[in-house]
Amino acid sequence: MVTAYYPAEIAHALRARWVQTEGIPLPEHAVLTQFLSIIYQASLLQEEARPVECHVVLATAAQLMAPGQLATGPHVVAFGTTRPWNEQEIRRLSPAVARPATLLAVRQTEAGELVLWGLLLTDTPWDRLPGSPVPTTDEVPPVLVVHVQGPGLLTCYCGATRVLTLRAGRIDGHGFLQFPTAWSRGRFGEMVAANPQLGPAEFDLIASLGHHVQRRAVARVRAGGHGGLLVFVPPGAVAELMAPSGLLRPKYPTQELGGEGRCSQLIHAIIARQQALGDVSWACYQQGRDPALRALAVALDHFADLMADLMAVDGALVLTQNLEIVGFGVEIRAPHIALDQVHRALDLEGEHLQAEPADQGGTRHRAAYRLCKAAPACLAVAVSQDGGVQLVHHNAGRIIFWSQLT
Repeated sequence: MVTAYYPAEIAHALRARWVQTEGIPLPEHAVLTQFLSIIYQASLLQEEARPVECHVVLATAAQLMAPGQLATGPHVVAFGTTRPWNEQEIRRLSPAVARPATLLAVRQTEAGELVLWGLLLTDTPWDRLPGSPVPTTDEVPPVLVVHVQGPGLLTCYCGATRVLTLRAGRIDGHGFLQFPTAWSRGRFGEMVAANPQLGPAEFDLIASLGHHVQRRAVARVRAGGHGGLLVFVPPGAVAELMAPSGLLRPKYPTQELGGEGRCSQLIHAIIARQQALGDVSWACYQQGRDPALRALAVALDHFADLMADLMAVDGALVLTQNLEIVGFGVEIRAPHIALDQVHRALDLEGEHLQAEPADQGGTRHRAAYRLCKAAPACLAVAVSQDGGVQLVHHNAGRIIFWSQLT
């Protein structure tokens, strides 16, 4: 059994996933392995006491510059002479390409060697998280892009779409974070109840948008490598749970001004816009080019990014199940809750369970278990520093968790 992946294995895994994309063909295995090996070695270095972080694109100038798009396409800068493709060259250049908008450009010569030949500069964010809308401008063609985030932490893209991540010696895919069948059932219905004229299509879209916000926030937390805890509580239970004697003690209690929460406002605005366009669907949200809809999608992603930022603060981030932020840096106070056993779900329906000791997980996980035992209507998402994710809820007297991305 493979316990850790290195460049040759990464190259095989990347090629297997690449065939599911519409990307420009990858180079032969030996060249791809060398490309990834140099990047992997560079990730282990430091530049002036800072870990190497950079972005690299494997492409020729012709692939990056579409004909007739010189003024509107990406900005490509070629070096006067090519530079050798090695880890020390990446280390020296890494401060210039730490932002996603700037990438080192690498190509294969006619002799089969890899060389650094220039820089690619883009105007719009190109690194899309799973489920994100398609960009309105395609500034990065479907070529191989690698983001170095730290020692041994590499994310590979086909253009703007994530394909594979190497983290802690293991490979993650990116169709990730599937929500259990019971996760949203009856849990996030307040937005629908507040607007009874919404039909089945609108209800399905609300569920998809809610899942997207959660996925993006979790993905950002995982990318930060710090872990976090996300808790959802029923709107009517906030006062009791956050009272002085309640289970939740927020260091930073919050209240969204202006009535309805920001996320709920955005979701309703997205639905209204899609109704005006005559297509209320998740596909329209992802692929539609309407400028007003795209602006709303960007705002919704910004809300998810805010969630991830707040999860970086020590303690839990607490939202209502209507996706309103009510506090962060929240301490879960449930030491009196006796819990010896939890149950791992072996399928998305939660029909097949495996009992495990409750003290097997880390501090975040144990806090999530106790909270859901004491307040069965709550939901929790615990993200480990190593990138593992657990979705926790209470059902029929048992604490059930779905473990993903481990």
